[in-house]
Amino acid sequence: MENQESPQKAIATNCTKAAKKEFDRLHNKLRRAGKKAVKGDVPQLRQLLAQNPGLLQVDWTINKILRTEMIDEVAGDGTSKAIMLAEVDRWINDLGYEDAPALERIHMDTIVTCRLRLAFLEMRQNAAQKSGSVSLVEHNDRMLNSTNHRLNKAIESLARIRVLATRAPVFQVNVATNGGQQVNLA
Repeated sequence: MENQESPQKAIATNCTKAAKKEFDRLHNKLRRAGKKAVKGDVPQLRQLLAQNPGLLQVDWTINKILRTEMIDEVAGDGTSKAIMLAEVDRWINDLGYEDAPALERIHMDTIVTCRLRLAFLEMRQNAAQKSGSVSLVEHNDRMLNSTNHRLNKAIESLARIRVLATRAPVFQVNVATNGGQQVNLA
């Protein structure tokens, strides 16, 4: 997988230079090794990230890796890949990902991943319809319906979370006055 840096990516400044240097060393070593990673490097990098969470860049998520792999499979050339990645970045910005709380980001990741999957399934469906294979068209149609349902559920969940977040918490305090009378303050 190629390293795709988005414009908003920046390593947090609350980490030591030594930790950043060690992260870069391990990260580059593991990338070069691919699936044949050196035995102790993965746990070492994991421990370094646990001790220095600021090293883990905001948009280095499992979903981002998944989306990049999906684009790698579909993109025919570098131009198509760049356009698709830019489109995903735009979707993420439109949702307000960078400033969103963690719970919202989970749903935003799902929305963007489902949206990308839906676009790719539409491409497959078009190819299937051109091929004339009824079973393939029906299969892709079921996949489209399932992905569309998942996308709608993620959108509804994000909207629900945002509505709940805007509601002020309701507190009620019961105070006794000098005369012994109870007064409720909201």
